[in-house]
Amino acid sequence: MKKVILSVAVVLGSAAIMSSCGSKGLITKGDSSKLDTLSYALGANIGNGMKFELRDIPFDLQLITKGIDEAALGKAKQTQEESIDILRDYFMSKRGERSRAIAKQRAEADSIRLAGGDTTKVEYPAADPAMFETEEERAEISYAFGNDIGNNVKNGNIPVQLCWLDKGLLDVHEGNAKMTEDEVNRYLQNYFMVVVPAQAAERSKAWLAKMEKKSGVKKTESGLLYKLVEEGDSLKAVDNRDVVVVKYEGKTSDGKVFDSSYERVKDVEKRIAELKKDKEKTEEQKAEAMARLEDQLKSMETVEFPLNRVIKGWTEGLKLVGKGGKIILYIPAELAYGAHGAGRAIGPNEALQFTVEVVDVKPYVEPKAEEAAAETAEGAEKAESAK
Repeated sequence: MKKVILSVAVVLGSAAIMSSCGSKGLITKGDSSKLDTLSYALGANIGNGMKFELRDIPFDLQLITKGIDEAALGKAKQTQEESIDILRDYFMSKRGERSRAIAKQRAEADSIRLAGGDTTKVEYPAADPAMFETEEERAEISYAFGNDIGNNVKNGNIPVQLCWLDKGLLDVHEGNAKMTEDEVNRYLQNYFMVVVPAQAAERSKAWLAKMEKKSGVKKTESGLLYKLVEEGDSLKAVDNRDVVVVKYEGKTSDGKVFDSSYERVKDVEKRIAELKKDKEKTEEQKAEAMARLEDQLKSMETVEFPLNRVIKGWTEGLKLVGKGGKIILYIPAELAYGAHGAGRAIGPNEALQFTVEVVDVKPYVEPKAEEAAAETAEGAEKAESAK
C-alpha cells in the first residue's frame, strides 16, 4: 500500500529522488531571507505533482506543510506508518467513491438544467469540498499526507530548508512559482544525477583514505582495502566459481547498516522469544509456529553463493581469507555498485564496508567429461523438441 499512496508521493518527486541519493545532509527550518534553490525546487516538484495527480482533492495546504515540517524535524504527532494507514483507507476506497458520487450529482444537475432550457455551461471546481465528509477528515488526511512526505524528506539525507520547501509547494498551488516546471525538472535532474554523485565520489575517496591509515589495513592493486581479523585455515576460495558460506554485515561509509545476516537472525530469535511467552496460543499452535521459526532461523544463519555472483570487491576479497576466518573489506564504489548505486540504501559512487565471517568454502568441481557430454546432449534434445 505504501507504493499506492506514495506513488502519490512519487508525484511528490521528493520521496523517490531523495531516498536514493545517499548524500549526508541537514534538515532545518531554514533562513527565509535567502533563497535555497534546492529546497524550493523540491517543494515546487511536490506541488507540480499534486497539481496534476491530486487536483480533485481540496487539501488543507497549511496542514500539509505542518505535517511535512513536524515529521522532517522529528516532532510529528504520529508515525509514518500511522499516516499511511490513514491515507490507505482514503485513497483505496473513499476517494473513488466520492469522485463517482460527485460526477453523478453534477450530471443529474446538468440534465435538470438542460431540460429546463438552460444551456449555460457550468464550470465546476476541480477540487470539490464533497471529497471530504467533514473538516475533521480533511484535516486528518492533509496532515497525514504531509507527515508521509516529511518522513521521506527526513530519510532522504540531503540538506533541506523546510521554509523554502514549503514555499515552493505553496507557490505552485497559488500559481506564482518562481521556477517553471521545466526549470524545476532540469535543476533537480542536474542535482541528483551530477552534483550528488560527484559529492559522493569525493566523500568516498576521503573515507577510503582514512580507512587505509587504520592499523592492519592492506591494499590490493585494484584499490580494495582489507583487514584480516582472523586468517582462517588453509582452505580458501581460489576459483570464481567456488562457493563460500558466510555471515556478514554491510555498512555505507557513514556507518549505516544496510544489510546484515546477523540482524535477520536476531529478528527471528526475537520472534521465537515472543512466541515462548505467548499465552493466547495453544501448545499445538505454538509448536507448529516454533517449528516454522526454527526452520527459518536455520536457513538464515548463513548465506552461500559462488564468487562469480557477487560484487567485484567480494569476489576478490573473499579469496584472501580461509575457512573459519574473518575479514573486513573497505570497497571502492568501482568494485561495488558504481555510479548507479543499489536501490535506496546505497547511493551513487558509494564506498562500502563489509565484515565477513567465512564459515565454509566449497571448491568448484569440474563435471566429468561423460556427465558434461550427457548434459549437452540432453540440452540439445530439449531444444530440438521445443521447435
